[in-house]
Formats: sequence, C-alpha cells, structure tokens
Amino acid sequence: MKKKYGLYLLSILIIVYIIYKISYVVYYSHNIEHLPTTYLWLFNDSIKTDLDTMYTIGHVRKSDSYYHYMYKKKVYISIFEYKALMFLNIHKVSFAKDVNLNSFFDDYFGVEYNKHLYPLPETYINFELPFNNSLKVNLDENCIIKKTIEGKNHRGFFGEILKMSLSNSQGKQLVLFDYKEGVTQTLFLLYKHQGRFLVIIINSKEKIDESVIKILKLD
Repeated sequence: MKKKYGLYLLSILIIVYIIYKISYVVYYSHNIEHLPTTYLWLFNDSIKTDLDTMYTIGHVRKSDSYYHYMYKKKVYISIFEYKALMFLNIHKVSFAKDVNLNSFFDDYFGVEYNKHLYPLPETYINFELPFNNSLKVNLDENCIIKKTIEGKNHRGFFGEILKMSLSNSQGKQLVLFDYKEGVTQTLFLLYKHQGRFLVIIINSKEKIDESVIKILKLD
C-alpha cells in the first residue's frame, strides 16, 4: 500500500513539474510579430528602399526584443533591445577578450534562433535576463577586433568573430552568438537612443568592412 501511494505521489510530482516547465516556457517565450517599421528609424533614409522587409520578423516579449532586416539581399542586420539596460551608460560596458565560452550551456535555459542561417550567428537567449543594469561583452580566443568604434551614443567594433556572449557584471552568461560556420566578419555596436538600449550586429555573405556602419542613422 505504501509503495502504491509512493508511486502515486511521484506521478503527481512529475506531472506538476512538467506543467510548471511548460508554463514557464510559455510565459517567458517571445511573441512573433511582423512590423517592419519597428526599427526603420535606425536606418539612413537613402538606403531604406534597398531594405528587404518582406521577411522581417520580430521576436518580442516584455524584457527584450529581436528583429532582423536584410539590405540588398546580402547584408543582415540583427537588432536586439534590452529593456533592463535602458539606464546603463554604454561607456561603462566592458569588453573581455579570450574568454572561454564553452560553459555557456551549463546554466542555459532559453530559446535558439538562426540555426543554419549563415551568415547570421546562431543565437541563444536565456528565458530570464537578469542584467541588473550591467553588461559585459565576452569574446572567445578566436575573435579578432580590427577596429574599435566610439561615438557619443554608440560604441563597438568591427572584426572577425566566432563566439561572443553577453553577461552581467557577476559573470552570468545570458546571450550567446555562435558563428558555427566559422569566423565571420562582424560589425558589433551598442547604441543608446532616447533611453533605449540596442545591440546591433551586422554580417554579410560578401566581404564588408567598418564602412557598413553608414547604413545606420546614429545620433
């Protein structure tokens, strides 16, 4: 009798756990939307006619959003907005090189985007993003920064990237960008605009350099 009761209790606990996990995933998942105008303000007017917005898809939730655009069918622009970083000074963000990012998945529970969609990086975003008003950009040992970029409201670099992550100041890894096809030319920017905190990543199927930043309208 006790054994049967124990099995019954175990079954109930398993069912409750499964329901909890499903509810958690549903609650923290992004909603899909097709609103190409959402970040069009970020681009220079002269190039907007060359933006292919037909397949522009947004992944949106209360804490963050991810949109992507394509320019001249070869340049890919990924835009991430993090609401928890709206008060962060971009000039206080630290960049760390030669970081071992292999342990990212040891504490990962989230969603994946861009699987096998080269030149976009496979992107892993945790369901919860406790940035705690801090941000650290981590580059693995295969990354090469060719040119740093500094502006009043933006900063970043142009370089060759394999793995890159975003973490908080306590070292908790929250987002991973993984170019599984190999080291890829990348323009990476942090941009603060009217209290909004954006991470912009630009890649291309063809060779690019830091001048690709000119497609953006940065204050």
